[in-house]
Amino acid sequence: MHVLFTSRLTLRPPALPDAEDIALWLNDWNVARMLARVPYPYWAADAEDWIAGLADRPGAMVYTIHRERLIGVVSIEGDDKEPRLGYWLGEPWHGRGFMTEAARAVVAHAFATRGVRAISSSVFADNPASMRMQQKLGFVTTGARRTWSRSRQAQVAAWTTRLTASAFAAAGDTDSRAAA
Repeated sequence: MHVLFTSRLTLRPPALPDAEDIALWLNDWNVARMLARVPYPYWAADAEDWIAGLADRPGAMVYTIHRERLIGVVSIEGDDKEPRLGYWLGEPWHGRGFMTEAARAVVAHAFATRGVRAISSSVFADNPASMRMQQKLGFVTTGARRTWSRSRQAQVAAWTTRLTASAFAAAGDTDSRAAA
């Protein structure tokens, strides 16, 4: 998998030494509560298991996001024709445009190298910042549903979203470059 660079970030595949930072940020309730599959509390052993499990998901584009240290994760996984975008960012880096920058780089890479026609995602209804980030990339709302949140141990209202390659191109700048 490629290493991606943006003007402020480096995105690279996860490695076992990342487990401590992943656990630190995902053990923050304000981060974990916005994710469907993440348990809470979240421990380093959970992160180690997740990293080890990536070997069983060939074709998944999973990147850790780094500034001075690991600050989050962004991924595109699943169906080759319409995979899903997933992401999280440590709370100290919220509101600075880092996730928009990281997701834009990974989405651009997926459209450029994988022949993907569209990318789907979803956002909990009580997470307007995540919806704004997706809208900046060109995602549109396609529906509503209730989904299980492992961290909340409850069904949560969510919006489903979708991004086509043409909508992404129309949304603007793809400030990224890939290095092998």
